[in-house]
Amino acid sequence: MTQRSTADLPDFRGLAAFDAVLAEGSVAAAAAALGWSHPTVDHHLRSLERQAGTKLLDRGPRGSTPTQAGLVFAVRARQLLEGGRRAFAELDAWIADERRLIRFGIFPTLGAIVVPAILRGVERHQLSLELTLDECERLGRQLEQGRLDAAILFQASELPTPLSSEITSELLFAEPLYLAVHREHPLAATAHQRTSSHQARVVSDFSELRQERWAFGASGGDTIDEATRELCRRTGFEASTGMRSDDYPAILGMVAAGQLVAVIPASVASWRDEAVTFLPIEPTTLTREVVLATREEPPAALRDAISDALAEVRRPSRPR
Repeated sequence: MTQRSTADLPDFRGLAAFDAVLAEGSVAAAAAALGWSHPTVDHHLRSLERQAGTKLLDRGPRGSTPTQAGLVFAVRARQLLEGGRRAFAELDAWIADERRLIRFGIFPTLGAIVVPAILRGVERHQLSLELTLDECERLGRQLEQGRLDAAILFQASELPTPLSSEITSELLFAEPLYLAVHREHPLAATAHQRTSSHQARVVSDFSELRQERWAFGASGGDTIDEATRELCRRTGFEASTGMRSDDYPAILGMVAAGQLVAVIPASVASWRDEAVTFLPIEPTTLTREVVLATREEPPAALRDAISDALAEVRRPSRPR
C-alpha cells in the first residue's frame, strides 16, 4: 500500500473539479458549472491524478467517465468536499450567533406536522438547523454523501431502509397502517357491518384486492411500497399501479372517486370524506417504523426536541 504524507493529501480544487466532471459528464461542462476555464479544470484534474498515482478519468470525444479507481475514489472525494463545506457553514453559523449548525432532514408528511416544534425546541439550546424536506431515498443518499448530519426516515417493519455501516439508525416509534378504500368496496361494507357489532375489520392479507389499482410513491425506493407489493405477491398477484404520487390528499381524492386503493400511515390518515373508509392493517402484517438516522451522535438537545415534537404522533388516533 502506498504511504502518503499530509503533503500528499488532495487539494480541494482538484476534488471539486473531479466531482464536477462526474456530475456533468465532461471537462467542458464541469468548467461551465464551476465558472472556471477549461484549462483550469484540466490542470487541477491532472494534479489530482498525479497525487493519486493512478488514472481517475477516461476521457473521450463524448465526455469523461470514471475509471474503476475513480469510482472507488469518488465516494470519499465527495465526502471530503461536503466536509469542507460543512466546516465553513458551521463556522459561519457560529460567527453569526454562536450556534452549532446541524444539517437535518425529514420526510415531508411528518415534517409538516413536527418541524415547527423541533425548531422551537432546538432554538432554546444554541442549535441552528439547516432543514431539508425530501423523500426518504434521497435523504438517505444525502446522509451517505455527508450532506446531512441527521435525518428522520420511515421504513417498513420487515424492510429497513438500506444504509451503510457508517450510518446509525434508532427506532423513534412505530405506527399502524391503514388500507384506504372506497366506502362501497366489499371490504368496507364488511367493516361497517362489524363496526355495528363492535368488531373492527382488520386486514391481514390482500386476497380481495387482486383486481384493484394501487397508489404508490412517485420517487421510488419507498420500503412501504415494496412491502405492499411483496404482500400482494404472497397472495398470488402483482399489484397494478394506478397512480404514482407522494401527495396523500391527491391519493385519497382518487380513493374517494373509487379509482384506487392505498396504504396510508395513521399519522396522516385524517381524511374526512364519507366516500373513504380506513381499514386497519394487522400490525404483524405491515407497520411503518419511523427512525432517526445519524452520521455521528446527535446533540442531546436535538434528541429532546424530536422526542417532544413526536409525543403526540407516537399515539396516533384511529381514523373513523
